[in-house]
Amino acid sequence: MRISTLILRSMRKNIRHYFLYFFSLIFSTTLYFSFVTISTNDNIVHLQESSMKAGAAFKAGSVILLIIVVLFVFYANQLFMKRRSKEIGLYQMIGMPKSTINGMLIIENIILWISAIFTGILFGFFFSRFFTMIFLKVVNNDKVVSMYFSKEALLQTLLVFAIILILILLQTIWLVSRSKLLDLFKANSKVEQRVKKLSSLKIILGIAGLVLIIYGYYRSTILFDVNENTTMTDLTISMGIILASVILGTFLVFHYSISFIMNAIRGSKKGHLSISDVLAISPIMHRMRASSISLSLITILTALALGVLSLGYIAYYGVTASTNQNSPYDYMTFNEQSTFEKSLNEAEIDYTKTEFQLLNVQADTYALMANPVEETNFTKDYDTIFIRASDVKQIFPALNLKEDEAVISGYSNIMEKLMQVSTNKHFEVDMNGLKKQVLLKDIQKQNVLPPEITYGNPAFIISDALFDSLSLQAHVKKQTIWKSIQGYDVASSDLKHAEDLFIKTTKNGTFTTDDVTLVAESKQKATKASVERIGLVIFIAGFIGLAFLFATGSILYFKQMSEAEDERHSFVIMRKIGFTVQEIMRGIYVKQLLSFGLPLLIGILHSYFAVRCGWIFFGSELYTPLFITMGLYVVLYSLFAVLTARYYKKIVTNAL
Repeated sequence: MRISTLILRSMRKNIRHYFLYFFSLIFSTTLYFSFVTISTNDNIVHLQESSMKAGAAFKAGSVILLIIVVLFVFYANQLFMKRRSKEIGLYQMIGMPKSTINGMLIIENIILWISAIFTGILFGFFFSRFFTMIFLKVVNNDKVVSMYFSKEALLQTLLVFAIILILILLQTIWLVSRSKLLDLFKANSKVEQRVKKLSSLKIILGIAGLVLIIYGYYRSTILFDVNENTTMTDLTISMGIILASVILGTFLVFHYSISFIMNAIRGSKKGHLSISDVLAISPIMHRMRASSISLSLITILTALALGVLSLGYIAYYGVTASTNQNSPYDYMTFNEQSTFEKSLNEAEIDYTKTEFQLLNVQADTYALMANPVEETNFTKDYDTIFIRASDVKQIFPALNLKEDEAVISGYSNIMEKLMQVSTNKHFEVDMNGLKKQVLLKDIQKQNVLPPEITYGNPAFIISDALFDSLSLQAHVKKQTIWKSIQGYDVASSDLKHAEDLFIKTTKNGTFTTDDVTLVAESKQKATKASVERIGLVIFIAGFIGLAFLFATGSILYFKQMSEAEDERHSFVIMRKIGFTVQEIMRGIYVKQLLSFGLPLLIGILHSYFAVRCGWIFFGSELYTPLFITMGLYVVLYSLFAVLTARYYKKIVTNAL
């Protein structure tokens, strides 16, 4: 028989296994080609308002995507080779040299890869338009999307997957060269390491895994509970401890804890095991330790993917609230430098004007800290922005201050998290070398000044009398650069016209005084820039997350398929002694719930506590975007469990 005939027969025989491998290659190529096509489209990656380089972000994303694809394809090839171990063993038994076997496998792989890559590129060409439409929708861009074919993306995809193919062929040659005839016939029937009896040490390690994870969760909830002795080094060490305890705990849980729990459940039944127990608890208990490294890695990476996606969506979900916090007015001018207001009047555009007089005053606010922290610029003799109370009454009508009272404005969630301030405490104001005590009466989160003026710190609202007294101080006059701010709000229907006038009269929001330049974008432009910047990040993170979801789900799916093939003989016996398909499937459903659910559940918990710890730096809303992200991930992930259950059912049904 000629080698070519043998290759064709082999491919026909393995069509079922080839299909999964073939589909994996097509999907990987489609994703990669689509992503690179978008990254090479200059009409897409040149964002209008954001200064972020979209091209650089896409290139970084393509590298991460490539790593996921390589790892996934390597695993799929290794599993595929395992499923063909008996066939390779037969070739060796009839005297075929390993070099000839390698040659056959190389030809098969080349045929398979060429077909898959060109099919994937074809699909990628059509799907790139779909992904581009999603990207433009996310960044709130109304460009018209047309079909776009990138020669650069084609060459890059062909080069990358040609290199991967060479590595796969080397992996295949290495696996065949290391194989022994007896091992090849046992490869499919090898059972993973059995748990005979758990020693005291293993039980202790299992409990330690759970304790480490719980400790990491607890430590994350108090990460930012700082005091006067806390430094950035302490925070870094704490984050390292949290990360190490969660990762080590995850490995111990999969290696020891789950087997320990399953063993305890089985022991509690005192030998009275149901068919569900036999098909669910026992396999999980026996196989979990051998899979602990891969399951731990899947869990940690799932938590990482979910965490990045959740934080990205939290930022995207709260972009309007964040912009309103940073840009309290549609347009702002400073020191009455521009003719913007005159232009609005000439254009007959209705507007609402809010004006503040400002002072830069040396203030010692360290005594206001609820939990004293290490002294910073904000807490020790900092040029704090002071505002006249009468100017702020148009925003806070109920404001009523005595001469020695003050209110904080713009106390953000981040400030509240890192530096908690208490009311009814005094702080000191420098008045010609004398320290005047001022009582902090209230705290307002609403910002009346932009961060361009306050450098992200809160502003202090003081009484008119105290403001007038401070304004007479020579050192206050000298250090006050921006003496006033004018805020303008216009109707949404006039925003476009007003934007043109603002750009023209202020040189695109640029103001200069005493050799100090300040750039204040309009709220409309700032919002668009934020949407583009955050939308770009969440699109790339979502694209990579989709690839990772497919890779991890497929790995578990392939692994369960392999176990299903190994258990086929057991299903035949069970059917012969009278068990129905429904009775067997009940146990298998429980097994799939545990096999897919445990990594997902632990990964979700990891990501929840990680996001809960740092979400405040990304947006103003936690639970809605978090639950939406996790819900979609769970739904898509569950599809692989459903497909696995259907595969099992097919094997069980055909067992007789």
